[in-house]
Amino acid sequence: SPESRSAGTPNRAPMAQYDVILFGATGFTGGLVLEYLLAKGSVKFAVCGRSQAKLEKCLEGAATKPDVFVLDVVASSQSELQDVVRKAKCVCTTVGPFALYGEPLVQACAELGVDYVDTSGESTFFRAMIEKYDAVAKKNGARIVVHCGNDAIPWDLAVWKLWKIVGSELTGVKILSEMKISASGGTLTTALHNMQAKAPKSELGFDPLYLVDGKKSECSTQIQLPKGSQFYQEAGQKGGPWIMGPVMANAVRRTNSLLEMAPGLKYHEAMLASSDTGVSTLMTVAMGTCIYMPFMLGLWQGMGVIPQAGSGPSRESMDEGFLTLTAYAETAAKSPKCKAVMKFYTDPGYKDTARMVAEAALAMADLPKAQKAGGVYSPAAACGEGLFERLLATGTTWEVTEC
Repeated sequence: SPESRSAGTPNRAPMAQYDVILFGATGFTGGLVLEYLLAKGSVKFAVCGRSQAKLEKCLEGAATKPDVFVLDVVASSQSELQDVVRKAKCVCTTVGPFALYGEPLVQACAELGVDYVDTSGESTFFRAMIEKYDAVAKKNGARIVVHCGNDAIPWDLAVWKLWKIVGSELTGVKILSEMKISASGGTLTTALHNMQAKAPKSELGFDPLYLVDGKKSECSTQIQLPKGSQFYQEAGQKGGPWIMGPVMANAVRRTNSLLEMAPGLKYHEAMLASSDTGVSTLMTVAMGTCIYMPFMLGLWQGMGVIPQAGSGPSRESMDEGFLTLTAYAETAAKSPKCKAVMKFYTDPGYKDTARMVAEAALAMADLPKAQKAGGVYSPAAACGEGLFERLLATGTTWEVTEC
């Protein structure tokens, strides 16, 4: 079945000493993942980074310290990288922008049969990794899972769960999001890179998101994102497009290709007007100028308009953050529509992204190779069941209100 993709003969490195090795622990998001894993207590994990001094500073005050590996992912050779990677069941990385720094880890994991999760919100990177490494990962039993933070776990899982409830009747999903999030330097740097980057031409002749077992999936997805502000009767307010909407849609597109949820699945999502994305008008203008004049970035950062890379929101502002998705399933029967509400109760962009990617890593470490073949996956297609249960056990709520 598409749920399991035929497993082939996994070539897993047999000597995994750790459930997870975390790359990027000295950055803002990576530091939050480190805190989360330390607080769980029962996880056998290690950290890897460029600077021994910075890694040791991150671990000050930790009751039990994980093992530390010092390695520059970008500057090191593949064999040096593989020496560390083979010690893990699953690699977890927050080192972005991923188009610049992500591929060496994906390559090492794909070749060694080691699982991989990341916090990338970059569709260009996702497509490139599918095209280059899906076949290698499948051959070696490595499950490479991209977009495992707020971009795009909540949206991807919401669509997947509605499909689990409604089944083959599903024809479309509409998601209306309300959120309060904070902007950080790293995310804005990645967003700028996304907007400046031109998608590389695929040699497949079709969108790599549809690549399954070497050919184009039968299950396409019709993405219907709003062009501007419009009134949503269901929510009693206006909603519109937002910068990460296409990334969420691409995760859903990949999930539908792999799991064959519905041929021609219609997907619509909007951010409600009551949301607060933490991006001021001046910050929007500054970002706009940097797309065309990249040298302006340092100036805007110096003025404090755009946060420095590596910086992030305060604990207080993260505690005030939240995300609520209201998801509507459209079915062949037209009515009644199935409606579900999924809630995240703290800042989804950082604090809850740390929880999401950590739980995704643990879900993959727990998932037997025989149950899921190797390949390059979206979160719901890789470990929907295990990840959904883990998120509900650690703070997310899911309520089906009409069905």
